Amino acid sequence: MELNGLEFKRIKLSQESTKKLQLFKSRTGLTPNIACRLALGISIAEDNMPALELFTEESGQEINRYTLFGEYELVLTSLYLQWCHEKGIQPTKRNAYFLAHINRGVELLVNRVKGLENMNQLIN
Repeated sequence: MELNGLEFKRIKLSQESTKKLQLFKSRTGLTPNIACRLALGISIAEDNMPALELFTEESGQEINRYTLFGEYELVLTSLYLQWCHEKGIQPTKRNAYFLAHINRGVELLVNRVKGLENMNQLIN
């Protein structure tokens, strides 16, 4: 499926993100696909751009598109594509920035949320 330059059937995360997702699951019980949805939102909310060169390694967990987005595909892709529009991201770079957002967001998520009891940290 292609949605204005966002085309992939699956993503492959970095090894570091995969380890952090496992840690996050042990802390919260939330599966990696749910955590990645949260990670995308957290990263997009940051003021700065994710550095593409920091998130090029793809030797970790692989998640297919439907598992990643589930029934929220339209909402999540629209949110991301709005960010791309606001930042002037070219269609050829959208997949790379998407993966960078997921990897950066996983790092931010694990650092901010230590357990279900402090999920409210994401709202602040």
